[in-house]
Amino acid sequence: MVIPEQGVDPAFTDRSSAARGVVIAVMAVLPVFLTGALAVQLREDLAFGAAVLGGIVATYFITSAVGSPLMGQVVETLGAARAVALAATMSGSAMLAAAMAQSWVHLALALTLAGVANSMAQPAANLLLSDSIPVRRLGLAFGIKQSCVPGAALIGGFAVPTVALVLGWRWAFAIAGILTVCYAGWLWLRHTERRPPRRNRKATLRDSEAPLTSLLFLTAGGFLGAAAATSLGAFLVDSAVSIEFAPSTAGWLYALLAWGTMMSRIVLGWGVDRAPDRSRFGVIAMLLGTGSAGYLLLAGDNHILFVLGAILGFVVGWAWTGVFHYAIVTWYRRSPAAATGFVQTGLSLGAGLGPLAFGIVVEQHGYAAAWTGAGVVSLLAAVTVLAARSHLRAGRRR
Repeated sequence: MVIPEQGVDPAFTDRSSAARGVVIAVMAVLPVFLTGALAVQLREDLAFGAAVLGGIVATYFITSAVGSPLMGQVVETLGAARAVALAATMSGSAMLAAAMAQSWVHLALALTLAGVANSMAQPAANLLLSDSIPVRRLGLAFGIKQSCVPGAALIGGFAVPTVALVLGWRWAFAIAGILTVCYAGWLWLRHTERRPPRRNRKATLRDSEAPLTSLLFLTAGGFLGAAAATSLGAFLVDSAVSIEFAPSTAGWLYALLAWGTMMSRIVLGWGVDRAPDRSRFGVIAMLLGTGSAGYLLLAGDNHILFVLGAILGFVVGWAWTGVFHYAIVTWYRRSPAAATGFVQTGLSLGAGLGPLAFGIVVEQHGYAAAWTGAGVVSLLAAVTVLAARSHLRAGRRR
């Protein structure tokens, strides 16, 4: 189905706006990935255990989930430019607060602020792309934007040997925070000097042509897909070591998979732009189903099958998020920030609660049971996305 372009000159692409959307998406998720990458140093210095670490990370995602529906509507009211600047300010402030944390409670509060920033940054970036990029190029734009998640993981990992082990973990947060706050200042200055065209009216979800009830299916699908995929990102290295991979080998495998996932999201976005008649939700379901097969391969102890499962689960099974956001924006063109903010609730809750549940299963029953469960959850996500497609099409016919 080809969606007509609205409000954008089809011959024009605002590369500056696209770049700002990508940068703020990276900066919004960087605090939680820095926390994960610096976990060893943080736990030693602030004296807390693995359970507290999981709770701190979950705080970020749950805060983001709770704030996303409201922030999506706030972004529609403020406009993309102001929302991006405000999100960058909050994210930078959160990382500076984390740099000064004296206990795990302070760190959790900093991650709470970072979660609020992310709940605004994601719909703001989506609105920025939707308003400045023609539909025929939106797939690639969202593929690049969603590559920020594995990109932030790479930045977090790179910060360990280059900054944390040389200057200390506080400097890793401080440098990232200072750069983000400076970027936010530039955004505010740019907004003051060159006010971008504002939308001629404030959009709400009720303005959408697509059925609002379909967002419930999409939110559920996003929750299930994110729960499985984020567990993969959190536990892959530890799982590999548990079946006698060398720690260094497991680390290199993770880095290569993160890089591969960045590329797969970008290539997939480019691909869906080249096939405008192909069902976006069908593509998403296929990716989630392939990821499900990968999780099942991870449940064994054969090294070759484990690597194959990691590739299927990580590079293929986690490549769906860019197409997911793109599909929502094209179906809900009149209120893209509000729609993606609503669905972001499921994505963030899944990202927060999935690893917690996965960890509990690992402690009680081992990795084989946990990866099998993740495979089932990913398959359920694929079925839910297909149900959302059917519901959207039925609503459009009515």
